[in-house]
Amino acid sequence: MQSLTRALFVLLMTMVLVLSGCSKSVEGETKKWKANEARITALSAQYPGFKAALDARKESASKLYKEADGLDGDAKIKKLAEANTALMTGFVRELDGLDGELKELREKRVEAAAKAGDKSSLLGAKVAAEDAQKTIERVDSTLKTGAKDEASATAVLKKITADIETAQSAIDKVLAIDKEKQDAKASDAKADADAKAAEKAAADAKVAPWKCEYCDNMNKHDSMKCESCGAARPEDKKDAKAPTK
Repeated sequence: MQSLTRALFVLLMTMVLVLSGCSKSVEGETKKWKANEARITALSAQYPGFKAALDARKESASKLYKEADGLDGDAKIKKLAEANTALMTGFVRELDGLDGELKELREKRVEAAAKAGDKSSLLGAKVAAEDAQKTIERVDSTLKTGAKDEASATAVLKKITADIETAQSAIDKVLAIDKEKQDAKASDAKADADAKAAEKAAADAKVAPWKCEYCDNMNKHDSMKCESCGAARPEDKKDAKAPTK
């Protein structure tokens, strides 16, 4: 009984810790705000063309953050969380993840060229890689130009994201088709190897010595009777009886 009570107590405390770890707090949301502010500053430095739009977003989100000063408890936590969401949502989130998407696209360009097998796949990979490079150059140019306000930034980032997804999809398609070809080639090679192995096994069986089922003597493959006791070869004996000694 004590063991059961102890186990239930441990389970209850674990649930409390998990729930408390998942719940929001004033301290947690405040730290998150500071980190998000730092990220906005970094993005402004990385993409100066979007600084005006980022500053406008920070200004509007800061109003929500300041509104939390006059609140307490859950109301304050809710307002701080609202400020964090307002700061990082939409085009800011897209801009924040852009580096990773471009890196992935560059890596896929290299992967397509490295994995392509036959000539048609190499050609397809080359075309997709060239299109991807054009997309990257176009994105870099657009990012340098930037956007004057949030609405423009939203439209620009939407177009950039769509272009990157299209380029990635084209490379993925080339890789998928090439994989299908290589899988089919491997399957054909395996089937051919299996057929040759079966043919060899059949040929080996024809010249393999056979074992007499009566005296266990091993006989030459072309012997019709046991060389020791005279019993007929198993597959040839039909109604033959065991030798009498």
